[in-house]
Amino acid sequence: MTLIVLSVARYGAEMAVDADMGASALAGTWQHLLPAVPGGWVLCDGGVMGGVSGVPVPTLNGVWAERADPDPATVAALLDRVAATGLPHCLQLRPGYSPALAELATMRGMISQEQDDPLMVMENPARLGRAQHIAGLEIRQLRPDEAELHAKVAAAGFETGEQPFRQLVTPGALRLPGVRCYLGEADGQPVTTGIGVTLGAFVGIFNVATPLTQRRRGYGAAVTARAVTDGLAAGAAWSWLQSSPPGYRVYESLGFQTLESWHTWLSAA
Repeated sequence: MTLIVLSVARYGAEMAVDADMGASALAGTWQHLLPAVPGGWVLCDGGVMGGVSGVPVPTLNGVWAERADPDPATVAALLDRVAATGLPHCLQLRPGYSPALAELATMRGMISQEQDDPLMVMENPARLGRAQHIAGLEIRQLRPDEAELHAKVAAAGFETGEQPFRQLVTPGALRLPGVRCYLGEADGQPVTTGIGVTLGAFVGIFNVATPLTQRRRGYGAAVTARAVTDGLAAGAAWSWLQSSPPGYRVYESLGFQTLESWHTWLSAA
């Protein structure tokens, strides 16, 4: 287990955040968000979480193991519940999972992904202030009735359609306690977006996206820094996220550090 000591000066003490805490934060955030999505639900059993968003994207429906050593029978039962929806789905496991779980995924025809997903936490918030000072960039929090603006920019940034973001990031989702959605604009044009979800001691970061023509200008780092800063101001003591390969260096530059990397299998359909 990796142990990182987070030095958060504004709290006057050091906080030890380990991989178990990071995994619990991930599971707790999904439990907060998914029931707010139309048709979404979450089931938890023995340190394993099954959840459905209703969005036909495999990583938005599936089974996530909060424990490093989940019971294969529990994982199988939750996978059955998720697969019964007919939605594409995933299985994400922490390092050290048993060979029986890999075999379970393979027998279901799920496809093992080459790239693991880093679970990252912020080591030190000292870089957040400077990251937000980008000439010409203005970042504001979106109102719930502006959710479609997030969908447009996120779709452009991820180079996909808007519908998955419209389904997942609804006005109702943006009314949830602790959920904040941001839009960054330069010269009056939307250039970046992101979401922060603050629950107790932590703030999770999601959907950070910058369209291709606007990249390498610090916009993604700036909107991430704003989301973390607001979470800390609201009472959180640390921040977490799961990074895609393109965003890894950006998050690392802000002070995020990998706790562990999770392996993912995707359903064949």
